[in-house]
Amino acid sequence: MQILRKTLFAVCISMLSAGLFAQSVDDVGAKFNEGLEAMKAKQYATAVTAFEAAIKLANTVGAGASDLKDNSMKQLVDAYYRNGVTMYKSKKYDGAVAEFDKGIKMAKQTGDSEMEEKLVVVSAKVLSSKGLSLIKDNDLDGAYTAFDQAHQVKPTCVISYYGKGLVWKERGDYNKMMAAMDKAIELAASEPKMSKYSEKAKSASSKALVAAATEEINKEHGAEAAKLITDSFKYEQGDADTYYYLTVAYNKSKSFAKAEEAANTALSLKQGDKSSIFFQLGQSLEGQGNSSGACDAYRQVTSGPNVDAAKYQITQVLGCG
Repeated sequence: MQILRKTLFAVCISMLSAGLFAQSVDDVGAKFNEGLEAMKAKQYATAVTAFEAAIKLANTVGAGASDLKDNSMKQLVDAYYRNGVTMYKSKKYDGAVAEFDKGIKMAKQTGDSEMEEKLVVVSAKVLSSKGLSLIKDNDLDGAYTAFDQAHQVKPTCVISYYGKGLVWKERGDYNKMMAAMDKAIELAASEPKMSKYSEKAKSASSKALVAAATEEINKEHGAEAAKLITDSFKYEQGDADTYYYLTVAYNKSKSFAKAEEAANTALSLKQGDKSSIFFQLGQSLEGQGNSSGACDAYRQVTSGPNVDAAKYQITQVLGCG
Protein backbone atom coordinates (compact mmCIF):
# COMPACT_ATOMS: atom_id res chain seq x y z
CA MET A 1 0.00 0.00 0.00
CA GLN A 2 2.86 2.35 0.86
CA ILE A 3 4.59 1.54 -2.43
CA LEU A 4 1.36 2.34 -4.30
CA ARG A 5 1.08 5.69 -2.56
CA LYS A 6 4.68 6.59 -3.47
CA THR A 7 4.04 5.62 -7.09
CA LEU A 8 0.86 7.70 -7.26
CA PHE A 9 2.68 10.66 -5.67
CA ALA A 10 5.49 10.39 -8.24
CA VAL A 11 3.00 10.25 -11.10
CA CYS A 12 1.15 13.29 -9.77
CA ILE A 13 4.37 15.25 -9.42
CA SER A 14 5.37 14.26 -12.94
CA MET A 15 2.00 15.32 -14.35
CA LEU A 16 2.08 18.57 -12.40
CA SER A 17 5.61 19.36 -13.65
CA ALA A 18 4.58 18.62 -17.22
CA GLY A 19 1.58 20.90 -16.83
CA LEU A 20 3.65 23.71 -15.40
CA PHE A 21 6.27 23.29 -18.15
CA ALA A 22 3.65 23.45 -20.90
CA GLN A 23 2.03 26.47 -19.32
CA SER A 24 5.40 28.25 -19.13
CA VAL A 25 6.10 27.65 -22.82
CA ASP A 26 2.65 29.01 -23.55
CA ASP A 27 3.51 32.09 -21.50
CA VAL A 28 6.65 32.64 -23.55
CA GLY A 29 4.63 32.30 -26.71
CA ALA A 30 2.02 34.73 -25.44
CA LYS A 31 4.65 37.37 -24.71
CA PHE A 32 6.27 36.78 -28.08
CA ASN A 33 2.93 37.24 -29.86
CA GLU A 34 2.26 40.33 -27.76
CA GLY A 35 5.51 41.75 -29.03
CA LEU A 36 4.63 40.98 -32.65
CA GLU A 37 1.25 42.69 -32.32
CA ALA A 38 2.89 45.74 -30.76
CA MET A 39 5.36 45.92 -33.66
CA LYS A 40 2.50 45.84 -36.16
CA ALA A 41 0.80 48.66 -34.24
CA LYS A 42 4.09 50.62 -34.20
CA GLN A 43 4.04 50.58 -30.41
CA TYR A 44 7.74 49.88 -30.22
CA ALA A 45 8.28 50.57 -26.51
CA THR A 46 5.56 48.01 -25.72
CA ALA A 47 7.17 45.57 -28.14
CA VAL A 48 10.54 45.95 -26.40
CA THR A 49 8.95 45.18 -23.02
CA ALA A 50 7.11 42.14 -24.41
CA PHE A 51 10.14 40.60 -26.15
CA GLU A 52 12.34 41.20 -23.12
CA ALA A 53 9.73 39.44 -20.95
CA ALA A 54 9.55 36.54 -23.42
CA ILE A 55 13.33 36.06 -23.25
CA LYS A 56 13.31 36.18 -19.45
CA LEU A 57 10.54 33.55 -19.30
CA ALA A 58 12.33 31.41 -21.86
CA ASN A 59 15.46 31.41 -19.71
CA THR A 60 13.36 30.09 -16.84
CA VAL A 61 11.74 27.37 -18.93
CA GLY A 62 14.97 26.15 -20.52
CA ALA A 63 15.55 24.12 -23.65
CA GLY A 64 11.87 23.68 -24.45
CA ALA A 65 11.54 27.40 -25.18
CA SER A 66 14.82 27.85 -27.05
CA ASP A 67 13.21 28.50 -30.44
CA LEU A 68 10.90 31.12 -28.97
CA LYS A 69 13.86 32.70 -27.20
CA ASP A 70 15.89 32.91 -30.43
CA ASN A 71 12.98 34.45 -32.32
CA SER A 72 12.32 36.91 -29.50
CA MET A 73 15.94 38.01 -29.53
CA LYS A 74 15.87 38.62 -33.27
CA GLN A 75 12.66 40.60 -33.00
CA LEU A 76 14.00 42.52 -30.02
CA VAL A 77 16.95 43.84 -32.06
CA ASP A 78 14.52 45.40 -34.52
CA ALA A 79 12.31 46.66 -31.70
CA TYR A 80 15.27 48.41 -30.06
CA TYR A 81 16.14 50.01 -33.39
CA ARG A 82 12.61 51.24 -34.11
CA ASN A 83 12.01 52.44 -30.57
CA GLY A 84 15.29 54.34 -30.66
CA VAL A 85 14.39 56.02 -33.95
CA THR A 86 11.03 57.04 -32.47
CA MET A 87 12.82 58.64 -29.52
CA TYR A 88 15.29 60.36 -31.84
CA LYS A 89 12.47 61.96 -33.80
CA SER A 90 11.25 63.43 -30.51
CA LYS A 91 14.82 64.67 -29.83
CA LYS A 92 15.19 62.29 -26.89
CA TYR A 93 18.82 61.72 -27.81
CA ASP A 94 20.00 59.91 -24.68
CA GLY A 95 17.03 57.55 -24.63
CA ALA A 96 17.53 56.75 -28.30
CA VAL A 97 21.22 56.00 -27.84
CA ALA A 98 20.44 53.74 -24.89
CA GLU A 99 18.07 51.70 -27.08
CA PHE A 100 20.63 51.52 -29.87
CA ASP A 101 23.31 50.34 -27.43
CA LYS A 102 21.06 47.52 -26.25
CA GLY A 103 20.28 46.69 -29.87
CA ILE A 104 23.98 46.50 -30.77
CA LYS A 105 24.67 44.09 -27.89
CA MET A 106 21.70 41.93 -28.83
CA ALA A 107 22.67 41.92 -32.51
CA LYS A 108 26.14 40.66 -31.55
CA GLN A 109 24.52 37.88 -29.52
CA THR A 110 22.35 36.81 -32.42
CA GLY A 111 25.11 37.21 -35.00
CA ASP A 112 23.08 39.74 -36.98
CA SER A 113 25.96 41.76 -38.42
CA GLU A 114 23.69 43.70 -40.79
CA MET A 115 21.54 45.05 -37.96
CA GLU A 116 24.60 45.64 -35.83
CA GLU A 117 26.08 47.90 -38.52
CA LYS A 118 22.74 49.66 -39.00
CA LEU A 119 22.50 50.35 -35.28
CA VAL A 120 26.10 51.58 -35.11
CA VAL A 121 25.50 54.06 -37.93
CA VAL A 122 22.27 55.44 -36.49
CA SER A 123 23.68 55.62 -32.96
CA ALA A 124 26.64 57.70 -34.15
CA LYS A 125 24.27 59.90 -36.14
CA VAL A 126 22.05 60.54 -33.12
CA LEU A 127 25.03 61.37 -30.90
CA SER A 128 26.25 63.76 -33.58
CA SER A 129 22.81 65.36 -33.80
CA LYS A 130 22.92 65.82 -30.04
CA GLY A 131 26.28 67.49 -30.38
CA LEU A 132 25.09 69.86 -33.10
CA SER A 133 22.09 70.76 -30.95
CA LEU A 134 24.38 71.52 -27.99
CA ILE A 135 26.49 73.83 -30.16
CA LYS A 136 23.36 75.88 -30.82
CA ASP A 137 22.88 76.06 -27.05
CA ASN A 138 26.52 77.23 -26.74
CA ASP A 139 27.42 74.13 -24.71
CA LEU A 140 30.69 73.49 -26.51
CA ASP A 141 32.09 71.09 -23.90
CA GLY A 142 28.91 69.00 -23.96
CA ALA A 143 28.90 69.03 -27.76
CA TYR A 144 32.50 67.85 -27.98
CA THR A 145 31.76 65.03 -25.53
CA ALA A 146 28.82 63.91 -27.70
CA PHE A 147 31.03 63.89 -30.80
CA ASP A 148 33.67 61.86 -28.94
CA GLN A 149 30.98 59.36 -27.93
CA ALA A 150 29.93 59.10 -31.56
CA HIS A 151 33.50 58.25 -32.53
CA GLN A 152 33.60 55.55 -29.85
CA VAL A 153 30.59 53.96 -31.54
CA LYS A 154 31.77 54.61 -35.10
CA PRO A 155 35.34 55.92 -35.49
CA THR A 156 34.68 56.98 -39.10
CA CYS A 157 31.60 59.10 -38.36
CA VAL A 158 31.71 62.01 -40.82
CA ILE A 159 29.16 64.18 -39.00
CA SER A 160 31.11 63.94 -35.75
CA TYR A 161 34.30 65.21 -37.35
CA TYR A 162 32.30 68.03 -38.94
CA GLY A 163 30.82 68.79 -35.51
CA LYS A 164 34.23 68.85 -33.86
CA GLY A 165 35.33 71.28 -36.55
CA LEU A 166 32.46 73.57 -35.62
CA VAL A 167 33.42 73.41 -31.94
CA TRP A 168 37.00 74.42 -32.75
CA LYS A 169 35.68 77.19 -35.00
CA GLU A 170 33.65 78.60 -32.13
CA ARG A 171 36.70 78.39 -29.89
CA GLY A 172 38.83 80.22 -32.46
CA ASP A 173 41.33 77.38 -32.93
CA TYR A 174 41.48 77.31 -36.70
CA ASN A 175 44.28 74.76 -37.01
CA LYS A 176 42.26 72.18 -35.05
CA MET A 177 39.15 73.24 -36.95
CA MET A 178 40.84 72.49 -40.26
CA ALA A 179 42.19 69.15 -39.02
CA ALA A 180 38.68 68.01 -38.05
CA MET A 181 37.04 69.37 -41.19
CA ASP A 182 39.72 67.80 -43.39
CA LYS A 183 39.00 64.42 -41.79
CA ALA A 184 35.27 64.87 -42.41
CA ILE A 185 35.93 65.69 -46.06
CA GLU A 186 38.31 62.74 -46.44
CA LEU A 187 35.85 60.23 -44.96
CA ALA A 188 32.89 61.64 -46.88
CA ALA A 189 34.71 60.94 -50.15
CA SER A 190 34.00 57.21 -49.66
CA GLU A 191 30.44 57.71 -48.35
CA PRO A 192 28.22 59.30 -51.04
CA LYS A 193 25.40 59.82 -48.53
CA MET A 194 27.71 62.07 -46.51
CA SER A 195 28.58 64.36 -49.42
CA LYS A 196 26.43 67.18 -48.03
CA TYR A 197 28.54 67.22 -44.87
CA SER A 198 31.65 67.46 -46.99
CA GLU A 199 30.20 70.56 -48.64
CA LYS A 200 29.15 71.94 -45.26
CA ALA A 201 32.66 71.39 -43.91
CA LYS A 202 34.19 73.23 -46.87
CA SER A 203 31.78 76.14 -46.63
CA ALA A 204 32.07 76.52 -42.85
CA SER A 205 35.87 76.36 -42.98
CA SER A 206 36.18 78.90 -45.78
CA LYS A 207 33.82 81.40 -44.17
CA ALA A 208 35.43 81.04 -40.74
CA LEU A 209 38.93 81.57 -42.08
CA VAL A 210 37.99 84.64 -44.10
CA ALA A 211 36.07 86.13 -41.16
CA ALA A 212 39.07 85.53 -38.90
CA ALA A 213 41.30 87.17 -41.51
CA THR A 214 39.25 90.37 -41.51
CA GLU A 215 39.68 90.54 -37.73
CA GLU A 216 43.44 90.18 -38.13
CA ILE A 217 43.45 92.93 -40.76
CA ASN A 218 41.71 95.24 -38.30
CA LYS A 219 44.50 94.46 -35.83
CA GLU A 220 47.12 95.32 -38.50
CA HIS A 221 48.24 91.69 -38.56
CA GLY A 222 48.71 91.42 -42.32
CA ALA A 223 50.80 88.24 -42.45
CA GLU A 224 48.41 86.33 -40.18
CA ALA A 225 45.43 87.51 -42.24
CA ALA A 226 47.07 86.48 -45.51
CA LYS A 227 47.76 82.98 -44.19
CA LEU A 228 44.16 82.55 -43.04
CA ILE A 229 42.84 83.58 -46.45
CA THR A 230 45.21 81.38 -48.40
CA ASP A 231 44.18 78.49 -46.12
CA SER A 232 40.55 79.21 -47.03
CA PHE A 233 41.31 78.48 -50.69
CA LYS A 234 41.71 74.80 -49.77
CA TYR A 235 37.98 74.69 -49.20
CA GLU A 236 36.40 77.14 -51.64
CA GLN A 237 37.51 79.30 -54.52
CA GLY A 238 37.67 82.87 -53.33
CA ASP A 239 35.35 85.57 -54.64
CA ALA A 240 36.18 89.22 -55.37
CA ASP A 241 35.80 90.23 -51.74
CA THR A 242 38.10 87.46 -50.54
CA TYR A 243 40.83 88.52 -52.96
CA TYR A 244 40.31 92.14 -51.94
CA TYR A 245 40.93 91.21 -48.30
CA LEU A 246 43.97 89.23 -49.40
CA THR A 247 45.29 92.31 -51.23
CA VAL A 248 44.87 94.41 -48.10
CA ALA A 249 46.59 91.75 -45.99
CA TYR A 250 49.56 91.55 -48.34
CA ASN A 251 49.88 95.33 -48.49
CA LYS A 252 49.89 95.50 -44.68
CA SER A 253 52.65 92.89 -44.54
CA LYS A 254 54.55 94.71 -47.35
CA SER A 255 54.27 91.72 -49.69
CA PHE A 256 53.54 94.12 -52.54
CA ALA A 257 54.06 91.77 -55.49
CA LYS A 258 51.60 89.27 -54.00
CA ALA A 259 49.22 92.15 -53.26
CA GLU A 260 49.32 93.21 -56.92
CA GLU A 261 48.52 89.66 -58.04
CA ALA A 262 45.62 89.37 -55.58
CA ALA A 263 44.26 92.79 -56.62
CA ASN A 264 44.24 91.84 -60.30
CA THR A 265 42.34 88.64 -59.46
CA ALA A 266 39.85 90.66 -57.41
CA LEU A 267 39.36 93.08 -60.32
CA SER A 268 38.67 90.18 -62.70
CA LEU A 269 35.99 88.81 -60.39
CA LYS A 270 34.36 92.02 -59.22
CA GLN A 271 31.09 93.24 -60.70
CA GLY A 272 30.17 96.91 -60.31
CA ASP A 273 32.28 99.55 -58.60
CA LYS A 274 35.95 98.58 -58.18
CA SER A 275 37.29 101.71 -56.50
CA SER A 276 38.38 99.99 -53.29
CA ILE A 277 40.33 97.36 -55.19
CA PHE A 278 42.03 99.97 -57.41
CA PHE A 279 43.14 101.88 -54.32
CA GLN A 280 44.80 98.74 -52.93
CA LEU A 281 46.33 98.03 -56.34
CA GLY A 282 47.78 101.54 -56.29
CA GLN A 283 49.24 100.84 -52.84
CA SER A 284 50.86 97.62 -54.04
CA LEU A 285 52.35 99.24 -57.14
CA GLU A 286 53.58 102.22 -55.16
CA GLY A 287 55.20 99.85 -52.72
CA GLN A 288 57.09 98.25 -55.59
CA GLY A 289 58.28 101.64 -56.87
CA ASN A 290 56.01 101.64 -59.91
CA SER A 291 54.83 105.25 -59.66
CA SER A 292 53.27 105.38 -63.10
CA GLY A 293 51.25 102.22 -62.57
CA ALA A 294 50.22 103.39 -59.10
CA CYS A 295 48.94 106.69 -60.49
CA ASP A 296 46.93 104.86 -63.14
CA ALA A 297 45.35 102.70 -60.41
CA TYR A 298 44.62 105.67 -58.14
CA ARG A 299 42.88 107.48 -60.99
CA GLN A 300 40.35 104.62 -61.07
CA VAL A 301 39.28 105.41 -57.52
CA THR A 302 36.12 107.39 -58.22
CA SER A 303 33.89 106.57 -55.24
CA GLY A 304 33.97 105.49 -51.64
CA PRO A 305 36.11 106.57 -48.68
CA ASN A 306 39.43 106.43 -50.54
CA VAL A 307 38.81 109.13 -53.18
CA ASP A 308 40.61 111.91 -51.30
CA ALA A 309 43.45 109.60 -50.26
CA ALA A 310 43.96 108.53 -53.90
CA LYS A 311 44.08 112.17 -55.07
CA TYR A 312 46.59 112.97 -52.34
CA GLN A 313 48.87 110.12 -53.44
CA ILE A 314 48.65 111.27 -57.07
CA THR A 315 49.30 114.97 -56.48
CA GLN A 316 51.31 115.16 -53.29
CA VAL A 317 53.24 111.91 -53.03
CA LEU A 318 53.80 110.64 -56.55
CA GLY A 319 53.49 113.96 -58.36
CA CYS A 320 51.75 112.53 -61.37
CA GLY A 321 48.66 114.68 -61.20
